[in-house]
Amino acid sequence: MKKVIKFYADWCGPCKVYGKSWDKVAKKYDGQVEFVSINIEEDTTGLAAQYKVKSIPHTVLIKEDGTEVIKSGRISQEELEELVLS
Repeated sequence: MKKVIKFYADWCGPCKVYGKSWDKVAKKYDGQVEFVSINIEEDTTGLAAQYKVKSIPHTVLIKEDGTEVIKSGRISQEELEELVLS
């Protein structure tokens, strides 16, 4: 199953806008794709460091074959859906 990870912070304006699109896409593809949201200020997983997150929002798609696609910055709902379906 594909996994999409969103890195964000509560104080980040673009993250708040992106969060609305994220929620819609996550709901639409629930059960088909795993969606994970990580607040970089509360990250205990070490994933933000692993993916070298330097700006937020930051999105990582992990495909079934392990290939990773990384998008930095806010992306539209359409772009997120394209990413999920790629």
